[in-house]
Amino acid sequence: MARRSDTLERITLLLFKVAYRQNRLDVAEHFLRALETLERHPEGQESTRCRCAVMEAYGELIRRH
Repeated sequence: MARRSDTLERITLLLFKVAYRQNRLDVAEHFLRALETLERHPEGQESTRCRCAVMEAYGELIRRH
């Protein structure tokens, strides 16, 4: 069973990508900040998955430039 935070991170990453690809940078920034906030959540192992989500979001930014 997936942890709830895993689902939240996946959905937030997906929404970040949609906003970014539609050139809604203002909205994409909010989702990126949400991913960064989730990464700082003090639940140990769960933050590893989110760190991957944050890195994937940063990768999206890099690929587009």
